[in-house]
This record gives sequence, C-alpha cells and structure tokens, in this order.
Amino acid sequence: MSEILDQLNDEMETPVVTFTDVDGVTRTLEFLDLVFLGDKEYLVLTDPQTDGDIEIYRVLPYTDGEAYRVVEDDATLLEVFDIFRRQHEDEFDFD
Repeated sequence: MSEILDQLNDEMETPVVTFTDVDGVTRTLEFLDLVFLGDKEYLVLTDPQTDGDIEIYRVLPYTDGEAYRVVEDDATLLEVFDIFRRQHEDEFDFD
C-alpha cells in the first residue's frame, strides 16, 4: 500500500500532500482518496486554492520509496475518477 497513505493515517488532522517536482517546484494538494485500479494505485487530490479541480497521480515505486506521476491518459483518468465518484457519491456534489 502507498507510503503516502501511511503518512496521512499518521497525520489525519490535515490531509495534504506536498510534492516537489524535478524542477524544484513545490505544490501542496489536499488528499481525497487512494484508488486502486487493477494492480495500480492512484492518488486523487485537489488544489484547495482552485474551485475543486481534481488531479490524479499514479503511485510508482521508486528507489527511495515512491514517486508520483500525473495521469494524462484520458481513459485511465475517467476510470479512476469513476471509481472515486462511486465511492464518494454521498460526500461530494459531482454535478
């Protein structure tokens, strides 16, 4: 299971994830869920400074732990979002 989920379970007061990309740019996103699709894990996140746009990242094994890559494939985005939507239909307004 994702290391990020373990970290969030330890710090459940503020469900945020901070990323630093290869260019050194740091972003802090709100954690919404960890979705499993087949044998792959995906983080579903949102930027609290936007109007609720959702970002989906694939969790990848990395030599020092994990890496996260933005999902750009439309079919995968739709599948992961659909799973997320079904699991949280009572919590969020998806209209």
